Amino acid sequence: MRKFTTFAFALAGVAMLSVPSAAQTAAPLKIGYINSQKLIDQAPGSAEVKVTLQKELASWKAQVDAMQDSIQTMVKDFESKSVLLSPDAKQKRQDDILNKEATFKTRVAEIQTRASTRQSELLTPIMDKVQAAITALRTAEGYAIIFDASTEAMVAADPALDLTDKVLARLKAPAPAPTAGKN
Repeated sequence: MRKFTTFAFALAGVAMLSVPSAAQTAAPLKIGYINSQKLIDQAPGSAEVKVTLQKELASWKAQVDAMQDSIQTMVKDFESKSVLLSPDAKQKRQDDILNKEATFKTRVAEIQTRASTRQSELLTPIMDKVQAAITALRTAEGYAIIFDASTEAMVAADPALDLTDKVLARLKAPAPAPTAGKN
């Protein structure tokens, strides 16, 4: 009986090895990656966005610089005249400087928030197009997963799996003409 049981298990094992599993018969899992930073930098419209942001940031920086210069002038003036001022006048000037510095900090925070919001406003349409191109490529070519190599999570990858240039080609391709007669 023991020989029969061993023989039955051996026969079952051979049978299992000869029958392909569901995972073996399924198509191989296609995986690729992109460099999102490169895509955003080279996407159509990104150069114009950069120019617009740089102009706006330069304007805001000029405002900040002017306020900072004004504070520095107030401080230098206070330091040079402080020995001649009465205690009340000294206190008033110190309060004026502190108030101006507080206003300056508030304005800098407002500008930083506005710059961040503006950058998001300008980049969102480009990022949406990049995402659409990635999704279209993934669907058209049957990729199960596409990773982003610009994140720190990816340690190493085969350059043959880099889909960045394919996505860029989709982004830069002219949009298909609308079909006539569809309602």
